[in-house]
Amino acid sequence: MAWDRNSAHYPHAVAQIDSTACWAAGLEWWLRCMRDSRSLITQLNLLSKFVAFWNHDEDDPEYGTITGEGLGHIMDDASIQMDYVVRGAGSWDGSFIGQKLALSPVLIGYNEVEVGGFHVNVIHSLNAGAAADVNVMDPNGGRYRTRRHANFNTSNYVLGWAK
Repeated sequence: MAWDRNSAHYPHAVAQIDSTACWAAGLEWWLRCMRDSRSLITQLNLLSKFVAFWNHDEDDPEYGTITGEGLGHIMDDASIQMDYVVRGAGSWDGSFIGQKLALSPVLIGYNEVEVGGFHVNVIHSLNAGAAADVNVMDPNGGRYRTRRHANFNTSNYVLGWAK
């Protein structure tokens, strides 16, 4: 098994250091889960290492954010080693997520109403039942929470898991 799926062994949740660092905080937590096969890179070091992929226009309201395409480039990096797919709005597939959870936690980049734009969570488990809830590490506040899958698929979204 690539990661310890026992929730008692999950690392502490990682809070993003600012409103645009959710992707770096999510990846730091993901790397902590993958400690047996990956080196840890903190969110500050991730921000520095992948500076070319985030928005540097200080006059743009999206300053500091990253696009799904930029996130894809980061997931391709040898230090991260993630496979990923872009899914269309309304295309949630719980069984697909379950298959990928056997390999690693699943990073999800999606449009989040609470933050008003692109956001990253890391899915660590699924809940059985009709609601198809998922359990995530949410860097917004650095917390574990349960979310309905409908929160994630109102627009296209990115899923990433260990290669």
